[in-house]
Amino acid sequence: MPNPSKELLDYYSSNKPLVCELEVSPYICEFWPENELVKFNEEYQLPIYALGYFGFATNCGGEMYAISPTNEIVYLPLIGMKPDVAIKLASTWQAFEEILLPISESDTNG
Repeated sequence: MPNPSKELLDYYSSNKPLVCELEVSPYICEFWPENELVKFNEEYQLPIYALGYFGFATNCGGEMYAISPTNEIVYLPLIGMKPDVAIKLASTWQAFEEILLPISESDTNG
């Protein structure tokens, strides 16, 4: 199973919001606790159903956010998790961060 990327770990250590809205669908991103990332990936059986992917968050609606083997940020349905149904959200971690909005910011501007 892949390890968390440096960019993901840097995000956690930066104290940036762990619950965000996205500028694109599925709109909500709730990061998993950093100390449970590997556990959640094992429990969701990513090495079996989505080999090479590393999950790190949920949209609280049956889908997970993951880093693909090519380092794209995608989301996958938790049921029927197959790489061929992954939907690309961003080409890089940096591009993904650019579409994240803290919940409080989006509430006051929306």
